Amino acid sequence: MRNAILLLAFVALSAIVMAGPPHKEPHPIDAAKGTESVKNTDSKRWKKGFIVTLKGDTIEGKIKTMDFLDAYYDYQTMVSFKDQKGITQYSPNALSSFTFFEFPNNTVTMQAVSSPEGTGRVFLKLYYSGMCKVYGLTIKEVKAGASQETVDGQVQSSMISREKKYIQVQGSQFFPLKRVGFKKNMMEVFSSSPQIVAGLNSKEYTYEKWEALVRDYNAEHNK
Repeated sequence: MRNAILLLAFVALSAIVMAGPPHKEPHPIDAAKGTESVKNTDSKRWKKGFIVTLKGDTIEGKIKTMDFLDAYYDYQTMVSFKDQKGITQYSPNALSSFTFFEFPNNTVTMQAVSSPEGTGRVFLKLYYSGMCKVYGLTIKEVKAGASQETVDGQVQSSMISREKKYIQVQGSQFFPLKRVGFKKNMMEVFSSSPQIVAGLNSKEYTYEKWEALVRDYNAEHNK
């Protein structure tokens, strides 16, 4: 009798072990961050703004902004716009520009232009408008000297994002705005402006003061 009871107890215990713990539905996984996400945060990327068509018409709605983790791109080649008609994607060939409110009193304008490398039309961030324009783009690169991290068994390097800027004067080609060779490059770009050339020679305009250079040139030529 005792052996029969022990046998029954063993069978019952084996059944419980094989059944395993109660089944739970897993939280959805955010593939971009590799973390669990309970709520959909995609709505936070839709910012109030407007688009400007090739005909010059302005249409208000919401712009889907790029996330930090999207910064693997060199140029933005598509934008999603939402209004009463729904969501529409536009390429740089279909729009003049789009603008969104990054903060309540701060807007970001992305202009459709030919890429600095001449690879087609792209959206570039417009920093300054006028006779002298300054554009920028975001790139993501490996952080120098950073240690590598292992995520899901894969080795990943620490990444940082930075912006590259370009100057364009009166519809000319793009000139990179960079620290190395700043004076030499700007002397070539602004060779027809005695005021800017003098400021470069006197060190009034340095890489750290490139914004003053742009403002002064536009003030001189927008009269």
